[in-house]
Amino acid sequence: MDFPTHALTSFALARGFFPRRGWPLVAGMVIGGTVADVDQLSVFFGPAAYLAAYRTGTHSILATPFIVALSAAITFSLDKTRTIRLATILAATFAAASAHVVMDLFQSGGETLLWPFRSTRFAADYLPNIDPWILTLLLAGILLPELFRLVGSEIGAKDKTPRGRNGALIALAWIAAYICARGVLHGDAVEMLDAHSYRGESPRRLGAFPDALSLLTWHGIAETQSLVCLAEVPVHSGTDFDAEAANCQHKPEPSPALELAQKTIVAQEFLQSARFPRASVEKTQDGYEVVIRSLRDVVEQEVRHSVAARIVLDAKPRIFSEELVWAKELRVR
Repeated sequence: MDFPTHALTSFALARGFFPRRGWPLVAGMVIGGTVADVDQLSVFFGPAAYLAAYRTGTHSILATPFIVALSAAITFSLDKTRTIRLATILAATFAAASAHVVMDLFQSGGETLLWPFRSTRFAADYLPNIDPWILTLLLAGILLPELFRLVGSEIGAKDKTPRGRNGALIALAWIAAYICARGVLHGDAVEMLDAHSYRGESPRRLGAFPDALSLLTWHGIAETQSLVCLAEVPVHSGTDFDAEAANCQHKPEPSPALELAQKTIVAQEFLQSARFPRASVEKTQDGYEVVIRSLRDVVEQEVRHSVAARIVLDAKPRIFSEELVWAKELRVR
């Protein structure tokens, strides 16, 4: 989830559940709910650093207590009057830090929750990278009460409820309902993909990834024995899913070059994090070039921070070079 969404979610949690605790607690919760995204700075150190750091350490279960401790310490230092109990500070910052991890878990990028013990990435595939509907609900829940309060103060009405509490709680409730609805629709999309064959072959692996605007349109991937197919999946929209219209591509034929490339350290690192990887093998003047990309990035149109593995081999074949690169720097295949 993007930084503004996490910040607004933390602010809404502070208003909804800790409305009378003052600005130091709000500041601490916003810090606790956003500091995990410090791993995004790894993008400035290249694709290898980004692949290793993004949503790994700072998004793990092990890191959460440290994030809570940091944000709680900041809150405690800001509370000069010592009016906020330590237990309240810990509960509030834990709520914000946990909300960050949970919201990112509903996306498709994946989090290594068990880092550093396991590199497995967990992802529910319910939400897009930037969800305008959640942003809208958060902004409405925060700003509309301010507008109503301003209008009420001008006509002499006095609101005795904590500032913005009801609006924040309503917004959070709507977001929870929205995520549940996304989850149901995701399950329907996967079932629709599974109910069809692709060029006469049954699917072995399936994935359905969300559209940023439409709840009823999902971007599907169906992998068969010899094909990888990309398809738009209309869920409950009155349009039948046409599996024959899917964009199907043949997997590369087994070859010594491909087998050797897949055993490289770079390829193994990439394959640990890639969702639905697809390799392409190109004969060059001096040998071969093997490129492995994530089809999840393709269907979600991730162009800025999509990483790929590139392995260059000579004609024997032997490894000449291996590296992680930004996918946008590669030729379209």
